[in-house]
Amino acid sequence: MTELYLLAILVSILLDIVLFYKVTKLKVSKAHFLFYLLLVIIGVICSFTGYKAILFYNVLAIVILNIIHKDNNNLTLISGTLIYIFSVDLIIELLRGVSLDVIEKFNMSKNEIEWINLGCIFCFFLITYLIVFFSANWIRKKLTGNNFRIFFWLILYLYLVTLVIAVVYKGTKNIPPATIFFLSFLIVQFIFSLGLYYLMVKNQKVLFKKSEQDKIIQEQEQLQEYTKYLEESEDELRAFRHDYRNMFNSLKISAQEGNTKEVIQKLDEYTKANLNAKAFEKYRDVNHIKIKSLKSIIIAKLTEMYREHIPYNFECSSEITKLPKNINEIDLVRIVGISCDNAIEESKVLIEQNQEAHIEIMAYSSERGEFEYEIQNKRSDSEISIKQIQQSGYSTKKSHSGLGLANINSIKNKYENMTISYEVPEGYFDFYLVIEPEEESEE
Repeated sequence: MTELYLLAILVSILLDIVLFYKVTKLKVSKAHFLFYLLLVIIGVICSFTGYKAILFYNVLAIVILNIIHKDNNNLTLISGTLIYIFSVDLIIELLRGVSLDVIEKFNMSKNEIEWINLGCIFCFFLITYLIVFFSANWIRKKLTGNNFRIFFWLILYLYLVTLVIAVVYKGTKNIPPATIFFLSFLIVQFIFSLGLYYLMVKNQKVLFKKSEQDKIIQEQEQLQEYTKYLEESEDELRAFRHDYRNMFNSLKISAQEGNTKEVIQKLDEYTKANLNAKAFEKYRDVNHIKIKSLKSIIIAKLTEMYREHIPYNFECSSEITKLPKNINEIDLVRIVGISCDNAIEESKVLIEQNQEAHIEIMAYSSERGEFEYEIQNKRSDSEISIKQIQQSGYSTKKSHSGLGLANINSIKNKYENMTISYEVPEGYFDFYLVIEPEEESEE
């Protein structure tokens, strides 16, 4: 009988490991066989020692599997999956204990009860497997989705509540009223956790929807401003074309008489009176960008610079009609947005300090599909460490999260054909991005 119990414990531990990889879809690391063996041995020992030892084993399992898969850098997915599996194990174990308590009330021999207990154990193994197996995709999506932090903490909360109930229940010597109370409490807590998660997610969706609506409205206003700018520029050019002949005829005599100074003066006066040079350059070259998402973010940032009275220059000499195939447009838009925000924030600081600010932006796409983007802005005289500014949480600004360049680096790491460099020449900060076209595989 002891051998069967030992077999049941081994099956339980191995089943948890199998289900872990089913949920996470991570690959089993053969190089870490000794870690797996250590996990199994400690799990077997702790299973004979009580719930406090099981808690130690659970924590150790989380640590070991995070070490094994440290290259995946997904603490939430690994830890959350294990906590979820351990929670199911605890709940099933608690139900098995309650079932055994009920069975013991009947006049049955000790041997019969042990065999029924073993049958219950293996039946509950099957139930555990089915629960985790069929919920694997759902759990993985929740632990990697937008609300993964909320879901992770709710799973942890449910696990701790279940563990406390199991420990206290074990010490009640199976008094029936206590059994009913703890089971009822566990069910209530489970329903409460699901309800709380649903409400929080629903609230987030409402806030996200409002944020998206505000963003759409803002983009529409910016596009309307861009359209107005194009219309006004067209009207100015049409008016200029209409009367430039009359203007040149009036200057013809002065030019023939060699009075170039008068010609230049009158041309300058006409330009100032009829052409707003600053407004005319506001969106220069933006029309060369044919990718809507990229064009939209460029328009938004140029509009912000114009409104903040930050001198800037944008150049895009070639038409940008497509990006390398493996590049997600949203990732590129995020990079452009973050780099522009950093330049704008630094420029605002310079203007507040009555210093000269300026931003230079360049976008380029070659015929073979290479994409380049560069933004350079004037900066304060403070020393900048290229390594330090890329670290998460670092910022030279007060009340600032300092996640900008760290977020850019996390995006860059997704693409082998993306290169980003930073330079800090005297008085400037330069951000340069290159995306090489994907090499076509030879057949």
